Amino acid sequence: MTDKQDNERSFIRRCVIASATVIITVVLLGFMWLAVHALLLIFSAALFAVGLDGLARLLARPTHMSRHAAVIVTALLLALALGAALTVGGMNVNRQAPQLREQIAHSIDQISTRLEHNQFVKTVLDHSVQGSGGNGGSSSLGQQFRDEMSGAASTTLGTLTDVFIIVIIGLYLALEPGLYRRGVLHLFPPHQQQYADDMAAEAAKALRRWLTGRATSMTVVGVASAIGLWAYGIPFALLLGVIAGLLTFIPYLGAIVSSVPALLVAALHGLNAVIYVAGLYLILHVIEGYVLAPLIQRKAVSIAPAFLLSAQVIGGALAGVFGVALATPIALVGAVIIQLSYVRDVLAEEPHLPGEAPND
Repeated sequence: MTDKQDNERSFIRRCVIASATVIITVVLLGFMWLAVHALLLIFSAALFAVGLDGLARLLARPTHMSRHAAVIVTALLLALALGAALTVGGMNVNRQAPQLREQIAHSIDQISTRLEHNQFVKTVLDHSVQGSGGNGGSSSLGQQFRDEMSGAASTTLGTLTDVFIIVIIGLYLALEPGLYRRGVLHLFPPHQQQYADDMAAEAAKALRRWLTGRATSMTVVGVASAIGLWAYGIPFALLLGVIAGLLTFIPYLGAIVSSVPALLVAALHGLNAVIYVAGLYLILHVIEGYVLAPLIQRKAVSIAPAFLLSAQVIGGALAGVFGVALATPIALVGAVIIQLSYVRDVLAEEPHLPGEAPND
């Protein structure tokens, strides 16, 4: 009778533990779903801190500065560089941006006017306009584009707020990484704290390598596209080059999105300009994707394209553009965790960390 009671109590205990585990998991998943934007902001701040720490290390080596001093000086240099860029090019960009908006809207109107000669395309456009809740056929696509751009002020303000939060949190993390690392490690059992610390160090190393590679690719694509557009006489070459460079931060998808505004502006200058711009962006991103990126990734990090695109699709579904932009570094951290916690510890195989040459 005692054994039977013990078995019943053990069964009830296991059921309670399993139920509590399921409830806690559901609650945590629900919280992560509701707080996905905040969690991405925190991850962005950590990514900024990793990049700032890497630049500070480069400054500290030749100058023999202390770590705190190197971080502060690096942050000030970045702020000064940003301020100088805004001072030198800000007025020009602010003057050109409204013109660019009008040029794109006018280009959209021209393209839609030509497409309206095709009855099938006209039917599709009419249904799209009506389905979007607009004024039916009374509002052109170009006018809708102008309306969307005019309502972008609140989005811009929200973006600036997010950037401010990322920078402030990132500065705190970069200045006192040990303080926050120890706080996180206390969440793990004592015998696993060193293991978690090593995993975090490997993830930070992979992120630094990836940021170095992305910064190189962004600079090359931005400068080359601006020079190429300027050489042909395409308006707003500098602004379009900046857009191309920034969007190169997002592998694969960024290359496609960055070509859209340049093609719309080129459409106002004839078919030859469109062909030239399309060829320019195609060549640049082929070179970046198949020549420059592989060379960089040999010493930086490499992620399988299918895995990366899957991560971007999931990131876009969860958090839109923000999720797509951060999909790669998040996937990179996930790859490090999988290699160390599963491949090495569960399968007992040699892990292949991002940035390491595969074993032949």
